[in-house]
Amino acid sequence: MSLQALWTSPALALLSLLLVLNTERAHTAVPCRNGECVCLLPKSIRLSKIMKKEADDLLKTYMDSQGDFSELFCQMPVNGVPDAEITGHGTLERLGNVYTKLGLFLKHITVVTEEQQNLQDPENPLFQLLADAKAHIGYLATNIKYILQALYPNDTIPEAAEILPRAPSRNVFQQKIHGCVVLSRHRDFLSHVLQELKGLQVKGYACTTRAE
Repeated sequence: MSLQALWTSPALALLSLLLVLNTERAHTAVPCRNGECVCLLPKSIRLSKIMKKEADDLLKTYMDSQGDFSELFCQMPVNGVPDAEITGHGTLERLGNVYTKLGLFLKHITVVTEEQQNLQDPENPLFQLLADAKAHIGYLATNIKYILQALYPNDTIPEAAEILPRAPSRNVFQQKIHGCVVLSRHRDFLSHVLQELKGLQVKGYACTTRAE
């Protein structure tokens, strides 16, 4: 085979592609303890996209279930609900804030579920969407925790409060408002989380997957 034919052969093209991929991995990998690190950042980005879409559907289903004037509920002031913004300086603080707020939203959505059980038919599809939201928050929080442990093994990861402060007794109207505010902020928060994780990927925060 001539040199020109070898240079244009499919085998050499494949070899060149593999070299490029290996070079990219070398530049984006975070050193892993004990030679093992699970690549959770891309998985967390995909999960956040799914959760954002589900949060849109959840809020719409919730509002459809609340009757008249439901479009006004989310605009009412409610104390104690986490805001949608991500705060902190640097990756450690901002990811720590994401992790903490995921825990808070999980607890608030649990309260919303309990309140709606007294207001809605058990067969309402709202309850399955609420259950899915809680499950996926747990998955994403676990991923964020592992990412923090991989990037900052010597730092303490902040935890959400174990128990939410006992809320004052709410009437039916107040319960509807509370649920709408929680779910709308949860949706907006997930949009910020998705952008935050994408930003980390652009900066080159990634892990290589290595199986023994």
